[in-house]
Amino acid sequence: MDFKILRGKRILVEKPVAPESAVILTDEAKASQEQELMKRWSKLRVAAIGDEVTGVKVNDQVYVGNALAHSEILEIDGKHYFLVPEASVVIIW
Repeated sequence: MDFKILRGKRILVEKPVAPESAVILTDEAKASQEQELMKRWSKLRVAAIGDEVTGVKVNDQVYVGNALAHSEILEIDGKHYFLVPEASVVIIW
């Protein structure tokens, strides 16, 4: 990761890569597909934790419920991540 510290009670979880399709989709169809995929993502790997996070560790797998629909998506070093509050973590595997 190309940053020093993640601040606060936030965690970065890896955004799964959508499967490639042979069908060319419009931007609207891609957005709709991504919204549908978000509902299915249940185990997301924790890539980084904020300096105030106490209940989750890097590399834990977590379920964050519907927090993904309202989270920021960040691109760091060519990979995409969701930035979610620690309080959104419902299950830790």
